[in-house]
Amino acid sequence: MLFYSIRLFQIWIYTVSHSILLLRSTNNEDEEENGYNIDIEFWGVAYLELPDMLNGLKIQKLDSNIPNKFNKYTKKIGCDIFEILSENNLYYVVAVGCRVGKNNWLSENRVINPNLDYEEILAVS
Repeated sequence: MLFYSIRLFQIWIYTVSHSILLLRSTNNEDEEENGYNIDIEFWGVAYLELPDMLNGLKIQKLDSNIPNKFNKYTKKIGCDIFEILSENNLYYVVAVGCRVGKNNWLSENRVINPNLDYEEILAVS
């Protein structure tokens, strides 16, 4: 497993021109893990299949038992298949990589400003 959280995530930004997807769980004072955002970045995105909101999620990189619909992507050099489980539903992102970071940004993000640094990196693949 790459990353797990019970927080609510939403698609924050997806840019076709740069092939970047950003999911964000915003700072929510009512949550146990309060005081910061969690950003999940995917870069080199070749395939995207997920809803705009995910209530809790578990992300894992698939190395085996890859669904047949991704056969053409397994031959792409450098792409990984990320499986996202949320509320008993499976979703997929095919991308070159994934990074999960903690931050206190209001409207800033690394898609708009790649020079920003996370306070803490929670996962990388």
